[in-house]
Amino acid sequence: MKKKTLLLLVATLFAAAVLRAADDVAVRVYVLKYKRVEEALLLVRPALSEAASVTLAQKLNAMTVTARPEKLDLIGKILASFDVPPRGYDFAVKLVRARADVPSGSIATEIGGLGAKLKSLFQFNDYALIDSVVLRGVEGGSLRYQLGPDYHLSFAIHPVAADSHEILLSGLTLSRVWNKPGEATFLKPLYRTSVPITLSQTLVLGASREEASKSALILVVLAEEAPRADADKGTPGPKAAEKKK
Repeated sequence: MKKKTLLLLVATLFAAAVLRAADDVAVRVYVLKYKRVEEALLLVRPALSEAASVTLAQKLNAMTVTARPEKLDLIGKILASFDVPPRGYDFAVKLVRARADVPSGSIATEIGGLGAKLKSLFQFNDYALIDSVVLRGVEGGSLRYQLGPDYHLSFAIHPVAADSHEILLSGLTLSRVWNKPGEATFLKPLYRTSVPITLSQTLVLGASREEASKSALILVVLAEEAPRADADKGTPGPKAAEKKK
């Protein structure tokens, strides 16, 4: 009889502990606005215990997490830092034609102090501006622009770490527009590369057909981070709804 009573007491205490644990568990739904929920899962999973559960609703870009309230608060902070608008950038681009078959010291006034820098990098006498433009893009996006009547620039802005001062211009391609009478117009790539660029530092890329060529094209790019639209009011992060279990 004592043994049965002891077993009953143990079972009762165990059930009570389970009920108390259940009372401490909550369900919270996070709806992401800017980033993909699949990427967010990789961030939050290490912060959860094995007892916690996560369900994704990819069409809604939402995540349902079942865990203790303190863990849910931690997940909320992680997602608030992650689910922010993509960073925007301004790119000041100049395309310059360099020539060696002109008198030394001939530099077009349109490129200003840039001419002296180019002369220190390349063995040409003349530097003339073909076109200049300021382009705005966002990380993960791509930009295309026709420089002057004959050239076409395109590149993608590869996402990087939030605290990085360097971005990657992926698939940066400078092409020439070919439009001969009787033939279809097409773009002929002159050079293609993927190159990192440090914010607020000028990137200079030069290309010529041959080392001994008397002319070349020089691409000059200066990237600056553009202020976010939400910079003054802050980013609220993902929306969350919670219910107790």
